[in-house]
Order: sequence, then C-alpha cells, then structure tokens
Amino acid sequence: MQITAVILTAALLAAPAPSPTPSPTGSTGPLVCRTGPIPTNPPVNAPPTAPGAPVVVWWFFNGASLRWAPATDDHGVACYEVYQDDGGNGIIRAVFQGPTEGWVNLPTPIGTRIYPVYVVAVDRYGVRGPRSPVTQVRISNDIVQPQPSRPIAAPLSPTSVRLSWTLPSYSSPASAYQVISNGQLLTTVPGTTATLTGLTPGTEYSVTVRPVYLDGSWGYESPPVVFTPSTPSVSCQVSYSARSWGTGMSANVAIKNTGDEPIEDWDLAFTFPTSGQRLERGWSAEWAQSGQRVTATGMNWNKDIAPGRTLWIGFNGEHTGANPAPADFTVNGSACA
Repeated sequence: MQITAVILTAALLAAPAPSPTPSPTGSTGPLVCRTGPIPTNPPVNAPPTAPGAPVVVWWFFNGASLRWAPATDDHGVACYEVYQDDGGNGIIRAVFQGPTEGWVNLPTPIGTRIYPVYVVAVDRYGVRGPRSPVTQVRISNDIVQPQPSRPIAAPLSPTSVRLSWTLPSYSSPASAYQVISNGQLLTTVPGTTATLTGLTPGTEYSVTVRPVYLDGSWGYESPPVVFTPSTPSVSCQVSYSARSWGTGMSANVAIKNTGDEPIEDWDLAFTFPTSGQRLERGWSAEWAQSGQRVTATGMNWNKDIAPGRTLWIGFNGEHTGANPAPADFTVNGSACA
C-alpha cells in the first residue's frame, strides 16, 4: 500500500509554548535544546520572536521535512523546537541546534490523521518565545500517487502547442515543472502551463510533466499526452468595406478574434466574385492574388491577434465596372462570420 500525505496551511497564532515533556517518538537523539550553562541570576531579556510558519518541503509516510523563517533574539537563538500541537502543552517532535529546516518524525497513522505542527525558538538562557503559526500536515494511507494530471494539449499552430495540467492538492508544493518527451527534457517552467514551439507538423509526440520540489527533488511523472501538431480551428469575424471610383477601388478589411485563444500566424483568404476584380497593392499584410483567390498573411508586428481584438488591413485594386464584395472569408482555414 502506498503512503501519501496532504499539506494544508493555517495561520493560527498562539500563545508562547510551555515546556513539554520530550516524546520518545521524536527525531534521533535526545530532544533537548542545549543552551549552555544558565547563570544563577540570568539577565532580564526579551524572549525570542516567533519563527515563521513551517513550510513543508517534502514528506513521507512517517514525517515531513520542514523549513521556516528564523526568529530573532537580543542574546541569540540557541535552537528551535518543533512541536505537534495536541491541544495542551504540545508534543516535542524535533530539536534543531541552529538550522531552520530539517526532518520531523510524525507517527504513521492507521487511516488518515492531521498533525498541527509549530516551531518555538529558545535563546541561550533557555527562554522560549511565542510559537510560530501552525501548519497542518495531513498524512494518510492510500494508493494515490501525488503526480500531475495528464497534460491537455491545445494546438496553436502547425508547429506549436500549449500544454496545461494540475497538481493534486495533497502533493508537496512544486517550485517548477519539467516537460519531457521520450526521456528528453524539453523545457522547465515555473507554473502549470508550457508552450512548445518548433514542432514538426504531422509528427506524433508523447509528452509528460514532472514536478520539481523546493528541495530540488523530483516527483512522479504525469500520464503522457499524445498529440500531433495541427492547425487549430479559430473563431473569427471579418468585415469588408470598399470604395469604388471609375475602374479603381480601395478596400478595408477588419479581422476580429471572437474566440478565447490567440490567433497565431494568421492568414486570410477570400475570393473575388468577378474575374475583373484585381489586387494592386495592400498594407498591414503580405497580399497575393491567384485567379480570383486573394490571400493576406500577417507581418512580424501583427502576426498574432489576441482574443477580443480587431486587426485592420486593406488594399487598393481595380475592377471592370462591377465591384461586388466577397461573401466568404477564412482565417487559418476556418470560416469566419
């Protein structure tokens, strides 16, 4: 049976912790803060400040690796005591002579149990400060692996996709994610999305993601997502207006992205209704005509259209007396309204 844990965080500031009786289930060695000789009449001094709330760096079935912000004291902090909050004096689980991180043993439960854990600083005269905020550490016996979900692959272009995934709430927090294909690291990202570019159209890819935890260790890889880059369908609206004179014309075209995703590397296509309509030159796009078919592609500065945005382009041309407007427009192969 696999053992996993869930970490929840609370910020419950309590009163200074009394001196508990060390528990035999604590970390290796006696759970005693070595403060050195305490003088008969120690100087009056303020207790240490409260440490920061412990953060779970990694966990296993019998405990957790914790890290916290240090306390301050006018005579210097001698050690940190880590307690399990039992509603009374607390059960001491570990003592650290200086470091502000380390492994803390917790009893392996039968079923599921939540352990409230806090930290107390002790100065060189044995004076204890207030407890830190509490962190709830949930340990349970189950068979669920704390792995990311299978990524979702959303095509952006024939050579790029956007991946997105989630990490279970019971997992240790991840500082980064590695994106892997066939054992090769493609990229490392800080969040739960990644854009892959430079892909080969028509090629099948199998990709997984793997969390990297705060201590640099790796988690379990996600199930693979298998995809073949393709041109994504887009949601768009095209408006066409033309002014005619004699045998000349000037047309303005508005392309609106009505979808929720960017339209990347856009290309527009339409067909002139008559063979006498001809494109001469245009602006804000690379224009071309073959027969009655007209195409326009984005330039470096306007090749992408964000959701909800409208792009204006246009051209000058000629006609032989009739200049009807085109009826059907496509962007990246998708018909537009």
